[in-house]
Amino acid sequence: MCRVSVIVPVYQVEAYLPACLDSILAQTFRDFELILVDDGTRDGSPAIMEAYAAKDTRIRLLHKENGGLSSARNAGLDVARGEYIAFVDSDDTVEPTLLEDTVRAADETGAEQVLFNYRLVDEGGAHPPYLAIDDEVIDLDQLGLANYFYRYWMPYRHGQEAWSKLYRRSVIEENRLRYAPNDEIFAEDTLFSAMYLLHTKKIAALSKAYVNYMQRSGSLMATKKPRLARRLMTLSVRLCRYAQQEGRAQELRDVLPVLCYDKLITKGIRLDPSLDDVLAAMEDFRADETMTALLRSLRGVSPLLQYTLHTGKGLRTQVRARLFAQRWLSGDVRGAAALVQGREDAR
Repeated sequence: MCRVSVIVPVYQVEAYLPACLDSILAQTFRDFELILVDDGTRDGSPAIMEAYAAKDTRIRLLHKENGGLSSARNAGLDVARGEYIAFVDSDDTVEPTLLEDTVRAADETGAEQVLFNYRLVDEGGAHPPYLAIDDEVIDLDQLGLANYFYRYWMPYRHGQEAWSKLYRRSVIEENRLRYAPNDEIFAEDTLFSAMYLLHTKKIAALSKAYVNYMQRSGSLMATKKPRLARRLMTLSVRLCRYAQQEGRAQELRDVLPVLCYDKLITKGIRLDPSLDDVLAAMEDFRADETMTALLRSLRGVSPLLQYTLHTGKGLRTQVRARLFAQRWLSGDVRGAAALVQGREDAR
């Protein structure tokens, strides 16, 4: 057993992979295994992986058919042996003290997760740290899970990305957490992070940027996202069902309707490349009991009022969200989509 399992999914990144691996192997903290998951890549990445593995016994190689990012991360989790889990994307680099600082924070505080900042890197170079993270330890039993969502999650003060956290592996395995298939949901990091959060009592936050997040035109995040609305609606439904399953739905009864509406569903409707797919997804989800309950809650007073009271935002959201929910529930999916910025053409 080692202290940390670092999992790196690899797909079509031969130009970036050496820098990524060099940055991980240069860690000042040495007690880790590096799990490289070849997700059916068709470029020269496997040869690079083999060459690095021949030089460092901490590297473990997995080869599998292409199944997407979630599948690759899950494959790494299935064989991981570390006390902690860290994910690194294969086109990014990390700072030398990432593991040393995050493991120390976890050990000293007993936190189930340590989250940290990142910086964007593009043709112009590295940008300043992206998130407004403070160095602090957050006791969720004292703060309350709902307050954490209002204060840190919804304003994106804390990121939800897989690669911006150190996880305790026992929490993942005891609760059978895995990433949902990418063809079923979009933003698999968001769902996994939210599910993990429901089993977290303490968070250690570090303001330093430890990840250099590469912005490249051929990346998954830069490409068009087919069936985006449907996949984000699916994410919303699964998150609500998981909260119910884990006995946290009542605690989050005012949070989830606004979170799913404002951060997921409307984003999918705005950015989906196909209006026809959007309208078909909305029509299909009218028959889903969880989505129906979510929309009925959104039509009420409390969720949007609490959002405004906690964040100082949402006055415009309150009016539009209620009308959006009412139109969708009544079957006017085209009219509901028209309320979302960028879909006025739905009329």
